[in-house]
Amino acid sequence: MKISEIKTYRLDEFPLMLFLELHTDSGIVGMGENCIGSAAIETFIHESVAPRILGQDPTNISLIGSKLRSDFIGYSGSSVSVRAHSSIDIALWDIFSKALGLPLYRALGGAVRESIETYNTCAGSGYAKVSSNVERDRKSQLGNNLTDRFEDLHMFLNDQGRLISELGEMGFRALKVWPFDQAAVDTGGRFIEPAALSAGVEVIRNLREAAGPDFKIMLEMHSLWSTVAALEIIRNTEEFGIHWYEDAIRIESSMALKQLRAKTTADLTFGETIGTKFEYQKLLELQVVDHLMVDPLWAGGITESRRIIEMAHTYGVLVSPHDCTGPIGLTAGFNLSLTNTNIEFQEFVRAFYYGWYQEIVDGLPEFRDGKLYPNDEPGLGLKFKQSFFERPDLHVKSSVL
Repeated sequence: MKISEIKTYRLDEFPLMLFLELHTDSGIVGMGENCIGSAAIETFIHESVAPRILGQDPTNISLIGSKLRSDFIGYSGSSVSVRAHSSIDIALWDIFSKALGLPLYRALGGAVRESIETYNTCAGSGYAKVSSNVERDRKSQLGNNLTDRFEDLHMFLNDQGRLISELGEMGFRALKVWPFDQAAVDTGGRFIEPAALSAGVEVIRNLREAAGPDFKIMLEMHSLWSTVAALEIIRNTEEFGIHWYEDAIRIESSMALKQLRAKTTADLTFGETIGTKFEYQKLLELQVVDHLMVDPLWAGGITESRRIIEMAHTYGVLVSPHDCTGPIGLTAGFNLSLTNTNIEFQEFVRAFYYGWYQEIVDGLPEFRDGKLYPNDEPGLGLKFKQSFFERPDLHVKSSVL
């Protein structure tokens, strides 16, 4: 079996997203995906990756990965090259498990549990439809797009009781929100205005009062804050039993991370913004993280994410795969989660799962009572909908053997 064609797909409606297919001469097709920087990733795949993997046996996943990494000295972080390789790696594993006639999680060694608990990230339906992070951050905090189902961003800012009620009915026992983001946009994250702090605290207070003591609340901070401002937010919200504070500050400075860790006993989460096991090892060795995030789309695919999860286990740190990206990323992270005892949650965005994910693919893992269950189809179990290929805003690029 040989890789015969690489096809990439981009949609005007979702400019952050890149979708990918690896075609083989045997007819098996593997699916991949990435998010943010889609045009750059697409160019890198066709100009740099395609000449190296076309004609290769797709089941030689380790060999292909080694070849791609060895060609680039700067293989660190979540760069364009790492994201491109991640997309390819996921597609290779999809092909490999389809060739075996097995679901991906079984090709990885089998499940250690029958389902994975999720938490709902309270994004709105339009969160993935804008063209830049700055625009997304500004627009997302308004929460005024009420044309679609599950406008959770609007609800967590404006109707916390209804949000908790809806999530409870669906079996969720945890959620993640970011009520302070607009305040960071207003001040550049250097400090937080007292009125903005009070408004964000009020959101958290209302969520806790509506949810009761057993519902887990995670606070997303999007790496927007200085250490001083992050600590002020943490100290003013700790009383509400926050399960973790995610990306409270930027992750580049080891000294800043150590300072933050030294000044709070609150549980801290980092990881989704970095890539490769080497960066995760540095983070774990600092002993500043209580919960770890990993995104297969940004960390190096299935192969590298698996290594990261196993490495975190040796440090006694639980992992929750990230998903605020796309349906293939969710499914890849979920399959990894099924095979490892060191998983706490699978991130889940109900506005995406019941919204635009359904427009792109068939075969998503089944969501039931707050948990995800596998569908047991070979590979990832996904297929692009025929309507996806018929969209007028679809742009296709191909590299052929």
